[in-house]
Amino acid sequence: MMRYRLKMLRMQLRKLSSAIKTIFGMPDYDRYLQHWHKNHAKPGEFPLSEKEYYMYALKNRYESGGINRCC
Repeated sequence: MMRYRLKMLRMQLRKLSSAIKTIFGMPDYDRYLQHWHKNHAKPGEFPLSEKEYYMYALKNRYESGGINRCC
Protein backbone atom coordinates (compact mmCIF):
# COMPACT_ATOMS: atom_id res chain seq x y z
CA MET A 1 0.00 0.00 0.00
CA MET A 2 2.82 2.41 0.88
CA ARG A 3 4.67 1.67 -2.38
CA TYR A 4 1.53 2.44 -4.36
CA ARG A 5 1.16 5.80 -2.61
CA LEU A 6 4.80 6.67 -3.25
CA LYS A 7 4.43 5.69 -6.91
CA MET A 8 1.32 7.87 -7.25
CA LEU A 9 3.05 10.78 -5.49
CA ARG A 10 6.03 10.53 -7.88
CA MET A 11 3.69 10.48 -10.86
CA GLN A 12 1.84 13.56 -9.60
CA LEU A 13 5.11 15.38 -8.95
CA ARG A 14 6.28 14.59 -12.51
CA LYS A 15 3.04 15.96 -13.92
CA LEU A 16 3.35 19.09 -11.79
CA SER A 17 6.96 19.55 -12.88
CA SER A 18 5.96 19.17 -16.51
CA ALA A 19 3.17 21.72 -16.14
CA ILE A 20 5.50 24.24 -14.47
CA LYS A 21 8.10 23.79 -17.21
CA THR A 22 5.44 24.31 -19.86
CA ILE A 23 4.17 27.49 -18.18
CA PHE A 24 7.65 29.00 -18.02
CA GLY A 25 8.74 27.80 -21.46
CA MET A 26 11.46 25.50 -20.15
CA PRO A 27 12.41 22.40 -22.12
CA ASP A 28 10.75 19.23 -20.79
CA TYR A 29 12.88 16.18 -21.50
CA ASP A 30 10.31 13.66 -20.26
CA ARG A 31 7.69 15.06 -22.64
CA TYR A 32 10.23 14.98 -25.49
CA LEU A 33 10.99 11.31 -24.80
CA GLN A 34 7.30 10.39 -24.79
CA HIS A 35 6.80 12.21 -28.11
CA TRP A 36 9.93 10.70 -29.65
CA HIS A 37 9.01 7.13 -28.73
CA LYS A 38 5.44 7.60 -29.96
CA ASN A 39 6.24 9.33 -33.28
CA HIS A 40 9.88 8.89 -34.30
CA ALA A 41 11.29 5.68 -32.81
CA LYS A 42 12.92 3.34 -35.32
CA PRO A 43 15.21 0.36 -34.77
CA GLY A 44 18.82 1.48 -34.38
CA GLU A 45 17.91 5.12 -33.71
CA PHE A 46 18.03 6.76 -30.31
CA PRO A 47 16.58 9.99 -28.91
CA LEU A 48 18.78 12.92 -27.96
CA SER A 49 20.42 12.71 -24.57
CA GLU A 50 19.08 15.06 -21.92
CA LYS A 51 22.04 17.41 -22.41
CA GLU A 52 21.68 17.35 -26.22
CA TYR A 53 17.96 18.04 -25.94
CA TYR A 54 18.50 20.94 -23.55
CA MET A 55 21.10 22.51 -25.85
CA TYR A 56 18.81 22.01 -28.88
CA ALA A 57 15.91 23.66 -27.02
CA LEU A 58 18.04 26.64 -25.95
CA LYS A 59 19.43 27.12 -29.44
CA ASN A 60 15.97 26.84 -30.98
CA ARG A 61 14.55 29.33 -28.52
CA TYR A 62 17.24 32.00 -28.64
CA GLU A 63 18.93 31.63 -32.04
CA SER A 64 15.97 30.95 -34.34
CA GLY A 65 15.73 34.59 -35.42
CA GLY A 66 11.96 34.72 -34.86
CA ILE A 67 9.91 36.27 -32.12
CA ASN A 68 9.90 34.00 -29.10
CA ARG A 69 7.53 35.75 -26.74
CA CYS A 70 3.81 35.75 -26.21
CA CYS A 71 3.23 39.49 -26.62
